[in-house]
Amino acid sequence: MITTKKDDSTPKHTEITEKHRKEFSVIRFPRCPSVLNSSQLRRIIVLLIAVSTYAANPKIGTTSAQFLKIGVGRPTGMGEAFVAVADDASAAYWNPGGLARLTTRQVILNHIDWIADVNHDFVTVALPLKVGTVAFSVTALTMGGMNYTITDNPITPAREDTWAGPSFGATQFALGVSYSRMITDKLSFGITAKAISEQIWDNSASGIGMDLGLFYNTGFRSLKLGAVISNFGSELSYTGRQLDFADTTQNTDPPASYKTTPSPLPTIFRFGIGYNLMEAERDYLLFAADLVHPSDINETVNFGLEYCTNHTLFLRAGYILNTDSEYAEDVGRSTGICAGLGLAFKIREQIDLKIDVGYRTMKYLGGSPRMTLNIGF
Repeated sequence: MITTKKDDSTPKHTEITEKHRKEFSVIRFPRCPSVLNSSQLRRIIVLLIAVSTYAANPKIGTTSAQFLKIGVGRPTGMGEAFVAVADDASAAYWNPGGLARLTTRQVILNHIDWIADVNHDFVTVALPLKVGTVAFSVTALTMGGMNYTITDNPITPAREDTWAGPSFGATQFALGVSYSRMITDKLSFGITAKAISEQIWDNSASGIGMDLGLFYNTGFRSLKLGAVISNFGSELSYTGRQLDFADTTQNTDPPASYKTTPSPLPTIFRFGIGYNLMEAERDYLLFAADLVHPSDINETVNFGLEYCTNHTLFLRAGYILNTDSEYAEDVGRSTGICAGLGLAFKIREQIDLKIDVGYRTMKYLGGSPRMTLNIGF
């Protein structure tokens, strides 16, 4: 209820109806271009999907360093089911416990055309030694420069949005060191320590994380088991010049800074199995399945197949099944379909070269192609 008074008449009580609320809360939008380019549209779509799915799962958006969840290597073509396979240098990401089983040195370079003009790159080097296997990895998420823009104030006669400000960028990096060794003839253990950094404009956040993995060869035919906990570590909190401001409540205007809420890393627990459904001298058909439990979203069950013929041609397919049916409907059932193709060459007597390409569908955001180069020596 509000009270309105006209001249000296008796106060009149008027009830605020929903219609009045809408009339009183008129929003004035700044003048802006009527056409958005494709890059801006993709960014808007990403934001809308994130907001719409938050209601279904309140854990969404509660962790930082989301780039650590983007899969790498040939497993991305087989549903990201690799915890109990982990037979190449990409095990530094999927399950460091599998690195101990490598018999040759390997270098893997992986590039992903991620969504909204974002690029994801991963490089790792694995070195088998007498005391175990050591691996070094670098992960980078980068994007093109973004222009600083000024919103036009509709109250003032002059336009403020005609000035082209400076551009700025956003990057995320992780540097990892892994070590793995055999505990018994069937069980191996691995650990990865990584330094993590995020930066947007001149604001940055950093922290440390750790992966712990086990790999077990059951000895029953070709059945293998794997388990790993990833991204267990410190929280990230942003600091930087863009968070500084002057406290106008004091005469001296002392400098101050906004304090951002620390966010934990996206911890993930994975348990997987791997089994050769068919195995011949130079051919095999591998089946892999992982149960994935993230800390910031619902669980998935990942399935993958890899068919190899003559140790030269590799065909892969997989699916990431979301256990929340309502969420799966929101993002589209086709999201999670994966496929891949690989070719292996021997360019010299002791140098092996493998080229893998993969593709994952993400319904509303299109597809995400990726390419991997594996050099063994």
